[in-house]
Amino acid sequence: MPRVKVRLPRKFGRRHGQYTVTSKSNWEAYQARYNYTKSIEKIHSELKKKKLEEIKKLKEEEKKRQKELEIYQGKYTRLFWKIWHNTFGHLGEDWVFLAFLGIIVAVISYTVDKAVWLCNNGQKWLYADVASGMFAKWVAWVALPFCLIIWNVGLTHLVAPQAAGSGIPQIKTSLRGVFMKEVLTFRTLLVKWLGTMASIGSGLPLGKEGPLIHMSSIIVTKLSKVMSNFNSIYINESKKIEMLGAAWAVGVACTFNAPIGGVLFSVEITTAYYAVRNYWRGFFAAVWGATTYRLLLVWIDGAKTITAVFPTNYYFEIPYDSLELLPFAILGLICGFSGALSIWCKQHFDAFVNSNKIIMKVKSFNRFIYPAIVVLFLSSLTFPPGLGQFMAADLAGGPQVTSLFSNFSWTKENLTLPQQDIVSHWSTDWTSVYENLVIYLFYEMIGSIIANSLPIPTGAFIPNFRAGAALGRIMGELMHSWFPTGIGYRSKLIPGAYAAVGAAAFSGAVTHTMSVCVVLFEMTSSITYLIPTLIAVLIANGVARLLAPSIYDLVIRSKKLPYLPDLLPNTSSIYEVYVEDFMKTEIKYLSLSMNYGQMKELLISHKKIEVFPLVDHPQTMTLLGSITRQELIVLLDQRVGTVQRRQYLPTPMIDRHETSFENIEFIQSMRKRSVPHIDDSSDSEKEDDIRVEDNITTHPGMHEMKEIKVNSLEDTRDQIMKKWAPAKKTMTLPPLAPKSPLPERRTPLPLRRGATSLLNLDVPGLRVCDLPDHEQQAWEVDQLKQQVDFTNCRIDPAPFQLVERTSLLKVHSLFSLLAINFAYVTSIGKLVGVVGLKELRCAIEDANSGNPPKKSEKAFKFDVSVPPTPTPATPVIAVVPPTDGDNDGRNMDRIDYIDA
Repeated sequence: MPRVKVRLPRKFGRRHGQYTVTSKSNWEAYQARYNYTKSIEKIHSELKKKKLEEIKKLKEEEKKRQKELEIYQGKYTRLFWKIWHNTFGHLGEDWVFLAFLGIIVAVISYTVDKAVWLCNNGQKWLYADVASGMFAKWVAWVALPFCLIIWNVGLTHLVAPQAAGSGIPQIKTSLRGVFMKEVLTFRTLLVKWLGTMASIGSGLPLGKEGPLIHMSSIIVTKLSKVMSNFNSIYINESKKIEMLGAAWAVGVACTFNAPIGGVLFSVEITTAYYAVRNYWRGFFAAVWGATTYRLLLVWIDGAKTITAVFPTNYYFEIPYDSLELLPFAILGLICGFSGALSIWCKQHFDAFVNSNKIIMKVKSFNRFIYPAIVVLFLSSLTFPPGLGQFMAADLAGGPQVTSLFSNFSWTKENLTLPQQDIVSHWSTDWTSVYENLVIYLFYEMIGSIIANSLPIPTGAFIPNFRAGAALGRIMGELMHSWFPTGIGYRSKLIPGAYAAVGAAAFSGAVTHTMSVCVVLFEMTSSITYLIPTLIAVLIANGVARLLAPSIYDLVIRSKKLPYLPDLLPNTSSIYEVYVEDFMKTEIKYLSLSMNYGQMKELLISHKKIEVFPLVDHPQTMTLLGSITRQELIVLLDQRVGTVQRRQYLPTPMIDRHETSFENIEFIQSMRKRSVPHIDDSSDSEKEDDIRVEDNITTHPGMHEMKEIKVNSLEDTRDQIMKKWAPAKKTMTLPPLAPKSPLPERRTPLPLRRGATSLLNLDVPGLRVCDLPDHEQQAWEVDQLKQQVDFTNCRIDPAPFQLVERTSLLKVHSLFSLLAINFAYVTSIGKLVGVVGLKELRCAIEDANSGNPPKKSEKAFKFDVSVPPTPTPATPVIAVVPPTDGDNDGRNMDRIDYIDA
């Protein structure tokens, strides 16, 4: 046979080359090898493609699973996040957050000012152009404030009652870590916004600083919730509290255009300890807010440039003489007493309103009667033909302060036309500027106290600021009349400077703050009278702190908010009072030796205690840790709960004639009516739900009963507080998950998927047995006598502790710095007492009032002696004469051992 050369395809590679075929069998072998190699390559490519598809599918499933667990984000949210990540996300989230905060609060402040301006112009238009007669003018003057206040009262009551008041005391409480319900919600923000417009627009002596701080805090809370979708750090409560500190600065900055004063005010008012890391946040947000607020006036109102809120002109070569510091100090002293008097009047007026039977009856009858009487009374006082002509009622609040800060004397002669226009608002044909200023002063003080008692959004800083300006103007005019040629080297005195100093001193005395000095300097754009202002505010603060609390602390006390008062630094008793003098010695505790019955009685009898201390023994009282109430409830239910009791049931016998479920269609129809959440769409699933074998009597043992999946912890957490009573005779097991995986095989009825759903039905012949009532009670009594096992209970091993000789000053510092609500008092590890916010608050108030708690009779002794350990009883040997039957009649004494 001739030799044939065959060239195989090149895809086999070079190593296959040319092959020589000598026979037909060799040719077939070569052809089979070629086909085999080709099939291997095809299988390899298919496996590679399948593997890539599986990897892609796994990635898609993982992405889908992560998407299911994450918070839902819509299309626009994802688009916003993508833009955010590529733009502002690289700059730092805090910067963008604070910038948004400043811009939003500035816009809100501007809208409030614009609404107030419209309301004031509307009131003047109704009074001057619409009404003709005197009575008609009075009606036109009081109509708009009456409608605004009544609408404001109804809106606040129906939508958000927590929006009433300034909101600063509630925010101070929130900064301490005690977040109050409904105080930082969007509804409260909306009511605060609209209510502040109506309150100030009505013309009542109210301000917007407190409401604006409250609104700024709400915006921080809402922005934190939005930012948490992009950065999880904003979910942290500590981060939220840090941002609340910046909200205070923004609120003050957008009210007075004072970013530096706003930051300092937030430091003074918010907390006893201020984190330095928040300092730049407050400045950054305050600068954004103040700048945006002033730019809106330029862009929208047409202002020429950014100017001061109350422009002044105090620039002189020698603004004041050194001898003039004494009158400024006297002014600070007068403002201190006046501020304390204002707080005292507000305290007693609020107590009178809340305790007077007639006023309470009127409020209970109709909530609009008292606000209507107040607004009619205060609006009638400002009626221009009436008392309003003596208090510049035809001017708004801002122009009133600007005229009070004017740098010329109102009593001098030869006034210019602009000066005569200013003086015309503060004098009449019957009275001089002194009488008008006194009337204006009392109206601002008393009217602010009365107006702040209304259940509407209010602020108290601006009215006190105007009252202080009036008081300072009175003293400035008196000094100018007494010293017309000036004091020392000064040629003339400036009454407007006294007005500015008086405004800062009076408002500082009411709020107990020093930052009002910086606020005043930024509002007037002048630091000429820096030293006199600081001296006056220091003296006013010192006097007011000795005589009365701040206006914010007064509201905190009246509403009994969980906040600690400040300690007076000049009180020596704060160093001599120790925690053992005011701690609570009646402690409700847990011990390792107590039984479940004692623990149950402890939980029932003291429902207000959330955390219980754990000691080793009632005699030694060594503190081991603390346990929450919820953990004890779960621990108790695990011992005497329904699931635990069923494990002690005898083996139930369910006969065939009692469990005859031959009609499967009947059972499935019952399941459809009673358990609609189970999907019975496929026939195969219906057949797999229950498979009952004829002529079988089920005897489920203890192991079968345990196979029923019951999550006792989840059941007890929701139901334990409603029970602990004996169970009924016939009870049902909790339903299983509708998709619990079980093998498809013949098993007893209680083990089939969906069987427990059938147990929930009231099917004749099917019963779940339980102990009778008397056996249940006996079983529960027996279980409650068992010693408590704390092995599976979560215990805090290091609760906050104090020693007996910790001073009141240190306790106050620790509670304020760590924001804790209670602490245990120990003596060398022994639990001797507990101190909470209530006990500490009472001790601080007593120490500030000069009546410190009584000293403990126990002297301080460092006793390191170890308590004696109990010794075993010493046996006493008693010799008893033998009886006739003892020891077979042998003469031997019987020895008895008697415990001593």
